[in-house]
Amino acid sequence: MDVSEVTIESVETEEKVSLFRGRAVVDGMDVRFSGITVYTIGGPTVGVNLEQEDEARLLSAFGKEGVDAVIAELQRRIVEGDFSVSGPVKIRRQPL
Repeated sequence: MDVSEVTIESVETEEKVSLFRGRAVVDGMDVRFSGITVYTIGGPTVGVNLEQEDEARLLSAFGKEGVDAVIAELQRRIVEGDFSVSGPVKIRRQPL
């Protein structure tokens, strides 16, 4: 399966934690996701969750292993900086 056009649409950052929302195209389907990045010694740790409706579509098309592969690919691309940013980036000083 092909994951393309990964776009981060909004980011809120405080100190070493960033919350984000975005979209990607997976085999021609528009998929929305959200996630968290925690910057630690050794590099960032990224967790991604697909929007429930989009996860259900992917599950019916590719099965559980396919959904896991999409999540892993999104996480890899975010860690490696292989995405575009199209929305606001907020840097806050108060706790998230």
